[in-house]
Amino acid sequence: MFFKLKLHSIVFVLISSFGWNCGVSLRVYRPFPKEAPFEFVKKMDHIEIKVKEEDRMKMGVYDGYFADPEGLPNEYGPLSYLIRKELSIRGNRFPLLLDRGGKIFVEEFQLQSLDRCSKNLTFVRLKARVQITGNSEEEFIYYDEIDSRVTNCYLTGSILTLVPLLWYVPYNGFRGNREDQLNQLGRNSLSEFFTRLEVLSGYNGSSAVEKATESEPPAVQPKQSPRKQEPVDPKLKEIMESL
Repeated sequence: MFFKLKLHSIVFVLISSFGWNCGVSLRVYRPFPKEAPFEFVKKMDHIEIKVKEEDRMKMGVYDGYFADPEGLPNEYGPLSYLIRKELSIRGNRFPLLLDRGGKIFVEEFQLQSLDRCSKNLTFVRLKARVQITGNSEEEFIYYDEIDSRVTNCYLTGSILTLVPLLWYVPYNGFRGNREDQLNQLGRNSLSEFFTRLEVLSGYNGSSAVEKATESEPPAVQPKQSPRKQEPVDPKLKEIMESL
């Protein structure tokens, strides 16, 4: 009886763990200090934004090894929306693009976490072409990855035995789980892309950051000579003359 109860408990823990790991939430956006509030995404007909084969319900892929690959929607919206949002709330950072218009064509965007039991590979690949009217076309290519041992197989071994648990939990905290890795790589790719787009749009930092006026050193006040000379002590005068 005790053995059956213990076995059922282990099975329940395993199922719960796998279910928790498959429930990955994708939160990809551009991290930016002092986020400016906005009400809606502006309509910009003179700027063409296109993401090849974009699926609004599948921005990333999580492959947990024990289950079929799972498509992950982004809680902040698809990539095309994130680009329009960026141009709407931070338009001063893209002066040439908003003034002249142009095209942004994302040829490839992959954000995946592939679990292979003994190791996990999380990677992001972003390839885009940008052309501002009047300028030549520019290509942007970005790739980054995190290769780790954060896998469901190691998680299972850590639950069943105590020794791997002492290693896996600190390691998982150091490397981050699959959700952390996906979100980190996704945000990094957007930050790099928008920074490059700012450069192509002629932004140099002067339009958004107010230049601090250099404080002038205080003027040196010249010493004023006394208007009236103080009378000299007669005794002091005699001493000075005797020297």
